[in-house]
Amino acid sequence: MNGYNFTERVRKVLAMARQEANDLDHQYVGTEHLLLALVREGEGVACAVLSNLYVERHALSARVKEILQPGGGGKRTDADLPYTSRAKKVLELSMSEARAFKHSYVGTEHLMLGLLAEQKGIAAQVLTESGVTLEKAREETLRLLGTEIPGLPNRLVAHAATPGYARSRSPYGVALVDDFTGRARDVLRAAYEEAAARDHGAVELSHVLLALASREDGMAAVLIDQVTGSRKALAEALIERLPDKDSDRDRRSLQLAANTQLALDNALLEASKDGHRRAGTQHVLLAVLDVLPVALAAACAQIGLTAKATRIVYERMRE
Repeated sequence: MNGYNFTERVRKVLAMARQEANDLDHQYVGTEHLLLALVREGEGVACAVLSNLYVERHALSARVKEILQPGGGGKRTDADLPYTSRAKKVLELSMSEARAFKHSYVGTEHLMLGLLAEQKGIAAQVLTESGVTLEKAREETLRLLGTEIPGLPNRLVAHAATPGYARSRSPYGVALVDDFTGRARDVLRAAYEEAAARDHGAVELSHVLLALASREDGMAAVLIDQVTGSRKALAEALIERLPDKDSDRDRRSLQLAANTQLALDNALLEASKDGHRRAGTQHVLLAVLDVLPVALAAACAQIGLTAKATRIVYERMRE
């Protein structure tokens, strides 16, 4: 496994897989033990993907254990248990999946995709029986992480540019429309449309945050739900604080507010720190929360949404 940049969460899963094998008196670590550990860990991106695909983790574990037979004794210590050839292949495929996503790390999501890509092991069989295919898992991972994979079918690409921000420039001298994932661009478009519908003079942070809270998919939606328990509550709080319509405004002059532009620039830096080529909805959310004005930050804090709490949850999911 030298050369693999596994996250702490994946390292934990690998250790748990050895424990699973040892508990079953098995003399090896197979794909089945990796899957058992992955679903038992419970907090990584892989489990969020499974949840969004309506797969019950406990049912997966039960099915794996139904297939497995306990070993015949003669336990080794956890550290001595060798990986099967299929399990080794899964680790190699996990790294390949991470490279395809242009990620500099191997997370639980890549490990799950590796289990599926291996195709023949018990883990792949059980996941497939549960309706989880490699294509579906990749697609849901794309939605959650806001990443685009060159050469793979991707419904998140090829969205039209939004007037008002497409002509802006990033710190890298690249048009912003080229720096954000399709899902993040959808959010920015929705923020622009919200501001335009209310005849506001600029796209403010409140419009962007409302657009993030109104989406049903994407990593930002997962983060908001985990931190606040309710995107709906956040959306309602934001709507109450939006200014009334200003019918005297010329919609053609609608531009990004200065602090919104700052947040979008910072979102690119957030993405860069994660090793992503483009900023996703999670990066936009983190950047927006970091620069909220005091009054709006206080309103968000009343329902539990703060920059610190959101970043803690995000880092925990990435470990």
